[in-house]
Amino acid sequence: MKYLFLILIFLGFYVSVEAQEPPVLTKQDRTSIIESVASQLDQHYIFPDKAKEMGAYLKKRNKEKFYDQIVNYKAFAEVLTKDLQTVHKDLHMKLYYNPKFVQDLRNRNFMKGPAPEILQQQEASARKDNFGFVKVERLPGNIGYLDFRQFYPLSEEAKNTVAAAMGFLANTDAVIVDLRNNRGGDPEMVQLVLSYFMDKTPVHYNSLYTRSDSATRDFYSLAEVEGKKMPATDLYVLTSKRTFSAAEEFTYNLQNLKRATIVGETTGGGAHPTRPYVINDYLVLNIPFERAINPFTKTNWEGTGVTPDVAIEADKALLKARELALLEMKENAADVKDKAAAEWQLQPVRAALNPVQPLGSAISRYAGTYGEAIISYEGGNLFYKRTGRPKVKMIPVTEDLFQLEGMDYFRLKFTKGPDGKVEKLISLYDSGETDESVRQK
Repeated sequence: MKYLFLILIFLGFYVSVEAQEPPVLTKQDRTSIIESVASQLDQHYIFPDKAKEMGAYLKKRNKEKFYDQIVNYKAFAEVLTKDLQTVHKDLHMKLYYNPKFVQDLRNRNFMKGPAPEILQQQEASARKDNFGFVKVERLPGNIGYLDFRQFYPLSEEAKNTVAAAMGFLANTDAVIVDLRNNRGGDPEMVQLVLSYFMDKTPVHYNSLYTRSDSATRDFYSLAEVEGKKMPATDLYVLTSKRTFSAAEEFTYNLQNLKRATIVGETTGGGAHPTRPYVINDYLVLNIPFERAINPFTKTNWEGTGVTPDVAIEADKALLKARELALLEMKENAADVKDKAAAEWQLQPVRAALNPVQPLGSAISRYAGTYGEAIISYEGGNLFYKRTGRPKVKMIPVTEDLFQLEGMDYFRLKFTKGPDGKVEKLISLYDSGETDESVRQK
């Protein structure tokens, strides 16, 4: 199974070394290719009835001379892929031009693994990409954030990278896993990362049915991982339309285990593991040969994608997940102090999600001197300055409440008198302390 995903992840290596120009397609070539595509689908595609429909459709189009003007291999592969998707939208299925890959598939039993030099190239590429881990961060409110963009095949270095990332998140009160730009990868990496958020009792979360032998393999969470598990940590997964394949499996698994809240957009909709098959000397067809079966839904996300629990535009998903996590913290706060701390962090997140209408020059009324504090209005923005300290930009949270850029622990609130004129500046601290300064001018 691992190698099948290696093929997909590192196919770009073969593309990069391929310099041979494709020959001109003849009518005989086109017919032969279509016959081969239909035959391979009929033998291997996970849904036999759909395989026959797709093959019949290509043959019908060929008989109607729809392809007669196409003489370029690459263009022909693209058109056939589009036609296959027209009959049955399986986004993992693709016909592509790659004679170098064809040679490798023919010259060795390639399904047992690539040549050593290819493995070295793959590992080097994965290492340079930090095995898909782009960012691990602790956000305000003790929320962990993981930007993860590829489920790379497991190696010792990959496992160590996972352990390091999870170790950083281990002491946070909530975790957000960002898969908005994750296109999939290896199911073993899915299993490992998922297992960090499950307890020690193995849980059946997915199965794969293989057409060739009618066998079903069950996948369980791991009882042990390197470092600390987080089975009770509040968990959120961010998705977008780009989230695909193994990233969708990770999301779908956690959603149906009721272990995470999914925030963002409906995902791409690709649930079938794929294997490459030779069509001729120049073309390879990726054919889905297995299908995922969730133990709870008895189906998968193929063609439909994973529907989020909280639907929102992808670019707002992180803010929304932060809001949800902080609301959960506030709701379950042990005391008044913790509740106030959660509310403190909620204010700027809500402000970012629902920005106040542009205040324009109206905020210039706040400019003035308040004790040792000087508020100035410059270029449409307010700035805060105290004697001997640098000037700091003020960011509106509400019409009269402002946070200071880079100073999460401190905010400013203006109050008005009965006549509507600004009278005081109140300094607010995350500790709950306040002090006020009367406007002098």
